[in-house]
Amino acid sequence: MKDEMKKLADLFYTRIIGPGSGVNIHWLRKVMRALGVKDENIDQLYIINAPLSREVWYYAFLKLHDSKKLAEFLNILVEKFGAVNLGNLQSALPSLSLEYRDGRFSTRVFKIAVLVSGRGTNLQALIDAVESGKLNARIVVVISNRKNAMALERAKKHGIETRYIPAKKGEKREDYDRRLHEALKDYEPDLIVLAGFLRILTPWFVSQWRIINIHPSLLPAFGGIYGMAVHQAVLEYGCKVSGCTVHFVDEKVDHGPIIVQRCVPVHDDDTPESLAARVLEEEHRALVEAVRLISENKVMVEGRVTKIRRVTD
Repeated sequence: MKDEMKKLADLFYTRIIGPGSGVNIHWLRKVMRALGVKDENIDQLYIINAPLSREVWYYAFLKLHDSKKLAEFLNILVEKFGAVNLGNLQSALPSLSLEYRDGRFSTRVFKIAVLVSGRGTNLQALIDAVESGKLNARIVVVISNRKNAMALERAKKHGIETRYIPAKKGEKREDYDRRLHEALKDYEPDLIVLAGFLRILTPWFVSQWRIINIHPSLLPAFGGIYGMAVHQAVLEYGCKVSGCTVHFVDEKVDHGPIIVQRCVPVHDDDTPESLAARVLEEEHRALVEAVRLISENKVMVEGRVTKIRRVTD
C-alpha cells in the first residue's frame, strides 16, 4: 500500500503546489478538521507555520486513509483543481480501498460471498464484525446447499441476500460448481468464504475465485476430516494443543496456503464437544482477522507461504 499511497499523494502534490493555489498547512489543517480528523503533528506544524512539504502531504494522506476520510478529501481536491487523470494508478486504487468513477472518488467496500451448510456461527462472527465496523466489507450473499441451514436464517435477519442451490440427483460435481459459479457472478464478490460448506469444490471452480476456508485443527494436522471427528482425532492422538486454521483454498482438500492460525490448550478431561466449543471461539476471531487482512490487501503469497504486509511495507 505504501508505494501506491505515495504515488497518489505525489500526483495531487504536483497539482496543488504553486503560486495562488491557496493550499498550505493552514488550509490542510482546516480541511482535515472539517472532515473530523484531528492530528497533533499537523497542529504543531500549523502553529509554527511550517511549509507543506511532500512528506507532510503524504503523512496527511495516511492519516486520512486510516480515518476512512481519504475519498472525501480527494473529492475536495478534485472540486478545487478539476478532474484528475490517474493513469496506471487506477488499477492500484482497490489496494487503497478507493474507487474513481465519473470524476468522483468513493470508498470501496470489499465484497464477500459466504458459502454455508449448517448453523453459521462463523458467518455470524463476520456479520457482527461488519456491523461493528471491524471489517470494511459487505456480505453480498450467503449461499447454502441445504435448504434448512440455520445460517440462511441468520443472514435474513440481517438483511443479507440468500440463495439456496441444492445439488441435483446424479449431478456431477463440476456441473454443480458451474451453477454455483453463475450465481456468484451476479454479486461480483472479491472473496468467497467457506464457513462450514460441506462440499468439496472442483479444481475448475477453485481456479475461478479467491476462496478461503476455516478448518478446526492446526493444519496440516488432521486435514481431510470435519466436524466432531476432528476433535475426536485430536484427543485420541494425545495432542496437548489444538486450534483452527484459515487458509486459501486450492485444488486439494485442507491444503492451501495458511493465512491465520489460533491455538487452544487440550485439557486432560476434554471431550470432543468441550474441545470443539473452545476451538470455535478462536475460529470466530481467526476468520474475521483473515478477512480483514485480505480486504486491506495485506496478504502476500509466495509459493505456499503467506506473508503479512505491515504498515511500513
